[in-house]
Amino acid sequence: MNGLLFFPGLHPGLTGDLPVGVRLLDPGLGEADEARLRPAVLPLRAEELDGCLRECDRLRREVRDPKDLALLAGYGSGHFFADTSFAAREELEDHMHPERVTARRLRAAQLALCLAYRIEESLLDLVDAGECDARFATAMAESLGMTEDDADEELIAALAATGIPAQAALAEEFRPPWRQLLPPFWAIAPEGAGLFIADPEIADSLLDAGLPFAPVCAGELTALFPQGGPETPMLAATLPGWRLRGNTRPDPEAPWLDVPRTIIIPKP
Repeated sequence: MNGLLFFPGLHPGLTGDLPVGVRLLDPGLGEADEARLRPAVLPLRAEELDGCLRECDRLRREVRDPKDLALLAGYGSGHFFADTSFAAREELEDHMHPERVTARRLRAAQLALCLAYRIEESLLDLVDAGECDARFATAMAESLGMTEDDADEELIAALAATGIPAQAALAEEFRPPWRQLLPPFWAIAPEGAGLFIADPEIADSLLDAGLPFAPVCAGELTALFPQGGPETPMLAATLPGWRLRGNTRPDPEAPWLDVPRTIIIPKP
C-alpha cells in the first residue's frame, strides 16, 4: 500500500495533529512539503487549473457568510462554473469525442478537490477575521438548546464545554459532504494509497452500513504506522469506493471507484 491519506479534509489548518505517515492529498494547490502528497500526474495542467479557479477566487473574496461558500463549488451538474466557456467547451468535446469523457471527468474531479480546498481556506480566513463568530455562536447555541436570551457567560461556558474548535465545527458544517468529496478524492489519490478517517461520525455511519471493518492487528498496525499509530484502537477494511460511499452497485460515471483501497477508521 502506498501510504495513508487523511480524508475528507484537505487543508492542514483543519486536520489537527495527524499520526506520522498520514499525509494530506494535494490536488495541485498546496506548498510542497512532507505532510502533503501531490500525485505525480494530475489531469489539469497548471495554466488550465489557474483559469478554472480565477473566477472562484474572485467570488470567494466577496463571501462573508460561510453558507455561501459551498455554492462556489457548483457540484450539481458535474461541470463547474456551468455558465462559463470552459464548461461549454468541455461538454461539446464530450459529444464530439466520447473517448474523452473519462479524461473530462478526471479533470472535473481534480477541480472539485481544488474548490473544496479553497472553501476550507476561506472558512479559516473567516474564522481568523472574526467574521463568523456571531453566526457560529448562534448556530451552536441553537444546537445546544439555548436561546438568544441566555446570558453570554452561559453561552461561552457551554461552547467551551463542547471542546470543538471553531475551525473544525465550521468545516464540518459548511464544506461539501464527505460522500460528495469521495469520488473525486478516489479519482485523484495515487493508486494504492489508503484512507485514514479520524471523524467518529463518519466511522459510525460506515459501521452502521454493515461494511466489513475488523480490528487492526499489531503487525498490520506497525506496517501502517511504522513510527507509532494512534492511541485509539483502529478498524480496517479494503473496499471499492462505491461501497464506501454507500452505493449498491458500481457507478458507471466514476469507474475509478471500482478500485479497492484500505480504509482505516477509529473503533467506537
